[in-house]
Amino acid sequence: MRSTSEHIDSILADIMSLESLEVGLLGSVGCVLAQDVAIDDDGDSHVLLGKGTTIGARHIALIAAAGLGRVWVHPKPRVVVLTVGDELVDPGQDQDRIPDINGVALTAAATAAGAMTFRVGPLPSDADIVRASLEDQLVRADIIIAACGMSAPDYDLLTGVLKEIGRVDFVRVAMQPGGAQGFGFIGPDSTPVFVLPGNPVGALLSFDIFVRPMIRRMMGQSLLHHRIIEATLENDVESSKDDVHYIRAHLSGIHGSARVKSVENDEAHPLAGLGTADALIVVPAGTGKLHKGATVSVMRLDSHGDA
Repeated sequence: MRSTSEHIDSILADIMSLESLEVGLLGSVGCVLAQDVAIDDDGDSHVLLGKGTTIGARHIALIAAAGLGRVWVHPKPRVVVLTVGDELVDPGQDQDRIPDINGVALTAAATAAGAMTFRVGPLPSDADIVRASLEDQLVRADIIIAACGMSAPDYDLLTGVLKEIGRVDFVRVAMQPGGAQGFGFIGPDSTPVFVLPGNPVGALLSFDIFVRPMIRRMMGQSLLHHRIIEATLENDVESSKDDVHYIRAHLSGIHGSARVKSVENDEAHPLAGLGTADALIVVPAGTGKLHKGATVSVMRLDSHGDA
């Protein structure tokens, strides 16, 4: 069994920023500067924007005002999200089948992380079709994220195909939810591939902990992980003693004394907490219960902090 930090280290060990290229200003929005943007003024060089800046509208305005039309950037990684399962269907298409939650949610997460995304599937539960689809996607993928529904046979099918065409390890990571993780490389260019849990909560958590840092490194970002802060707990929480437990929560008062409240199991629907959670309480292994008023570690999500 691996710790989360051990698994992150193994994933990022050989990952570098994508090779930089020169692009026009509008094509650079959302990319990261690969070198300083500077202008000459009477023989003196002045840096307008430093290497590592994520380019937004205000940066485009500044560069354009200086009369520059092109900049060097690290391109956005191309992320393919592929899902498998006969029982899955595009949301809204068939009320008698299961919506492909992971396909749309993980694609949205990768887009929000800065990637250029492509969604493939849901594919039928057919090994030949899954194998051919994976091989076809290699021409346009810097990262592949694979997932299925909650069906154990589909998971076995997916993992079996990946083992045939690449070097993919499946390990137990000491975390809840999402302890079952797959990661490796497939194809002639050794394209990284993640196999995430079928449970949408575990899949999205796994994305934030393991996939998002790789996307950010490929983009040339220096801050890879969501920020961890301390906050005061507003309600009691139960946890697993064996693993690190990430508990969905709502964070408030971050500009003064930060407070955090668990939203786990607050609603009748098992996924309802995803809509209100903007943070994760990180409960260390060996801790069975945390009481109201305790100081806890919190991972900030969404608009609560970059990286």
